[in-house]
Amino acid sequence: MRSLKLAAIVSLWAVFVCFILLVHLWISVLRLRDRWAIISRLTCGLTYLLRRVLNINVTVAGDAGSFEGGGKVIISNHLSDVDGIVLASIFPVVFVSKREVRKWPLVGWWSILCGTIFVDRQRKKLVGLLVTETSRKLREGTHILLFPEGHATNGERTLPFQTVPLAAPLRNRSTIVPVTLVYRSIDDQAVSKTNRDLVYCYDEMAFAPHFWQLLGLRSIEATVTVQPKIECSRYEDNSAGRKRLAADCYDRVSGRFVNPDLSQEEKKDQRVSGLAR
Repeated sequence: MRSLKLAAIVSLWAVFVCFILLVHLWISVLRLRDRWAIISRLTCGLTYLLRRVLNINVTVAGDAGSFEGGGKVIISNHLSDVDGIVLASIFPVVFVSKREVRKWPLVGWWSILCGTIFVDRQRKKLVGLLVTETSRKLREGTHILLFPEGHATNGERTLPFQTVPLAAPLRNRSTIVPVTLVYRSIDDQAVSKTNRDLVYCYDEMAFAPHFWQLLGLRSIEATVTVQPKIECSRYEDNSAGRKRLAADCYDRVSGRFVNPDLSQEEKKDQRVSGLAR
């Protein structure tokens, strides 16, 4: 079963690479301005097929209408290398990813062709270039997907959100759509500490052996919950504003959204209710 799945994935990748190269050429000849919006829609189709090969079934909860129009920033918690496949199969997006992904077999080429914005965590002086590239793609009407934690976790807690990736949406006064990704079951067994590492990929886990292990699974059930959106115009475009925005994003992804228009007593009740869930 693993070999058949791997063959299907490699075949899909090869066909997509050839097709996407032709689309890039066509866009260049016609001088179309929405290159990455077009490419992201094609990527959505590919990742949907990859998700079907991996037999990952996804339920979407919440207001999917939040994605109407273009130029939204989608943020999510991060648990596994397949998070991108799950989310990109639902929403047409361009990824923000760590620089090391460029060198991954197959995935690296695919990421480059899909317009992935690569982040160099070791060279913070390049933040300006990150903001510029992200802003350009947002203005083209492209959705951007990023994982503000910066690293995948085992799901026991969500890491504090980094503020640097939020500089571009704040600068552009974009709309941020937080989503919460939860893997519910693996091979018809509820996700627990004993089986979660079959899907979760975090810390120093190597990609290749983990993905080979993933290919052996019969089915995975996941839920993506669309949380209340955030208008960046509510926050100042400075360091303090980014910190407050990061805290708001964290609360919403964690399911602890508190309506800023409520009274103090109502906010307290809503926080208690959210923690109880």
